[in-house]
Amino acid sequence: MNYRITLAYDGTDYSGWQFQLGRRTIQAVLSGALEKLDGAPVTAYAAGRTDAGVHAEGQVVSFRLTREMDGATLLRALNGNLPQDIRVLESSQVADDFHARTDAKSKTYLYQLYNSEVMNPLLARYALHYPYDVDLDRLIEDSHSLVGTHDFTAFTVAECETRTRVRSVTGIKIERAGNILTFSFTGDGFLRYQIRTMVEALVEANRGRLKTRSIAELILSRDRSLVGAPAPAKGLTLMKVEY
Repeated sequence: MNYRITLAYDGTDYSGWQFQLGRRTIQAVLSGALEKLDGAPVTAYAAGRTDAGVHAEGQVVSFRLTREMDGATLLRALNGNLPQDIRVLESSQVADDFHARTDAKSKTYLYQLYNSEVMNPLLARYALHYPYDVDLDRLIEDSHSLVGTHDFTAFTVAECETRTRVRSVTGIKIERAGNILTFSFTGDGFLRYQIRTMVEALVEANRGRLKTRSIAELILSRDRSLVGAPAPAKGLTLMKVEY
């Protein structure tokens, strides 16, 4: 039987989603819980392979079990075998041909900055402390250049192993609520470190420290060396996957 779950987790203490030998990952912990339920190894497939330290509120995962369970029973059983920083929010049996990764149409990620001289310690695991002045109108204006279909080579790692570095960003929303600045990115898929590097480029441009005249020029350059290191992983959360 084929199942689909929606997963939320605090990624602080994990080496990302994907299984890595000798490291604690979300996939490894979830697969271990599934194996306890099914009595045999289970491979879980996720929409969006989050990096080390990245969080999720709405990651969709699919897998097959030899046992048949209704969604509510599976949800309770998994949460009973998972650590408190990983929770199954929804669970259901799905069509046999459903695949969480290959069927995904779009993903939405949220990045948070805490914009104040002093960091709120209650948000230290989930937001980047950013003590500098911010021109919100300019942030929003600069973000418009990132929307659309572009070659995002300047925003990923040199060894990025993908067939193409062209991606479509369908929407970016930047908002302030008190001291918290949120960057919401929606697209058909993202390259490794792409979102965190887009955030870094936007804040560098806002401080007048970008090594090109504009975000648009940075995109056209395809030169990763023109923008600094990606913004820290802790500020990033996978919010939603659309099918």
